[in-house]
Amino acid sequence: MEPMKGRRPMKRSCPERRLHANAWLAALAMLTLVTNALTSPANADSSAASAAYAAPDAGAGSVSVVVSLNLTKYGSVQTIDAGQSVGVRPGIVRVHVGDSIVFVNDDTDHHTATALVGATSFVDDPRWTDDALKSTGSIGPGFWSTGDLAPGQRSAPIVAKAAGTYLFGCFFDYGAGMRGEIVVQP
Repeated sequence: MEPMKGRRPMKRSCPERRLHANAWLAALAMLTLVTNALTSPANADSSAASAAYAAPDAGAGSVSVVVSLNLTKYGSVQTIDAGQSVGVRPGIVRVHVGDSIVFVNDDTDHHTATALVGATSFVDDPRWTDDALKSTGSIGPGFWSTGDLAPGQRSAPIVAKAAGTYLFGCFFDYGAGMRGEIVVQP
């Protein structure tokens, strides 16, 4: 005998089916949000959407983050923890020890990403030598640099070796404000 409510049969509900349908709807909504965020013209300059791309690296569980260097595209001044920055997106990069960062020069001029060793804020004159034009080092308390990156060139992956906050700038355009910050978490 069918359960009745008044003269109508009662609807049977299946909590598992409803839960399964809700999970599919949530997944579809999330996919739509991500797709819209990545393809929307309004987000073309967003650091989350276009400037940093995190992908699994060949190493076990490590991540590679891409940082864009472009004074033309990112010419507006942004204030970050260490001071003012232009031409770098994202201005603050957050990674973990063992992750790597690849710097991409998508500008029409040459750029570098070069360590400001020991700095806690952007200095007036970094006093770099021509060593900044050679790719060297790993992200940590010592000196590192992407070396001279020609337009369209990508740096070799630079591995974050020690937890801490590390500042960097462009050898050629430091005076124009081309600077950034890397926060390496354990």
